[in-house]
Amino acid sequence: MVDISTSDIRRIDPTSMMVFLALMRHRKGTMAAEELGLTQPAISHALKRMRGVYKDPLFLRRSHGMEPTALARELEPKIREVVDTLAQTLTPAAAFDPSDVTGELRLGAFDFELATILPALVSRLRRSAPKVSIYGFQLVSEQALEALLNGRIDMAVVYFEHTLGDHPSLICEPIYSEKYVAVARKDNSLFNKPFDLDDFARADHLLVSPSGSKRNMIDHALQLEGLSRTVRTVVPSLFSALAVLEQTDLVASLPERVAIQHAKRFGLAFRELPIKGGQFQLHAITHKRDSNSAMHQWMAEQVKETSLANEAK
Repeated sequence: MVDISTSDIRRIDPTSMMVFLALMRHRKGTMAAEELGLTQPAISHALKRMRGVYKDPLFLRRSHGMEPTALARELEPKIREVVDTLAQTLTPAAAFDPSDVTGELRLGAFDFELATILPALVSRLRRSAPKVSIYGFQLVSEQALEALLNGRIDMAVVYFEHTLGDHPSLICEPIYSEKYVAVARKDNSLFNKPFDLDDFARADHLLVSPSGSKRNMIDHALQLEGLSRTVRTVVPSLFSALAVLEQTDLVASLPERVAIQHAKRFGLAFRELPIKGGQFQLHAITHKRDSNSAMHQWMAEQVKETSLANEAK
């Protein structure tokens, strides 16, 4: 196997390749210089570099012009292919047609957002972009940001309470606001009458926590009021929580969209929380590396439109 010298590759710049092709066409340095808008010395220097790399004269001076060597004729189609490929990168992309695009959207979000956004998003893309594959990854905020930075996902839809000052390569855009509501079985005694903050705090609670933590923003809000709650059960995901609520007298604080879309099928009801501090903002976060990709821009727009459409329902 022939070793490839990286220093030689660096010496074969696009100008040298274009000079080579122009000499193959015209067989005269003056005509090649005129076509490329270069000086005659520039043509000579480019040819000298090519000769040094390939260790071949490439062109022999004859009375009628410059005659290519056998190696030059062998190299011509290969070098032309390289130049054509470079030229394609500078050609404006064709109009983006989602119905014909083939690709994938990798979306990272927590269980709540996947359960509310993903069904409508898949339905939308099955109609408008049937060749696109969608991958959902259950990730909490920090995990989603790390996956986005590492290129494992294309977009994160997360609740993020801090700034992205440490991640200048990420683009953050708010897409919708959400609030927690109290969710329990329809016949739960808590819902038999209007309940106040003390009633809510005294109930036995269920918490959704992928990390196993027994506290979230609801506990912080209660603490500000001098109250606390008893968490009897902690589960890692949304649907395990809904299944437990269906068969127990526990109460959970879940995002309102989750309650609207899934309470009925599990025989649950939901009420406004008697406390402030249960609201949060969801953001769509993308990476700057995808900012010039028509497909990624279109995909991001679909996620945002789907989220807003759900909010309007």
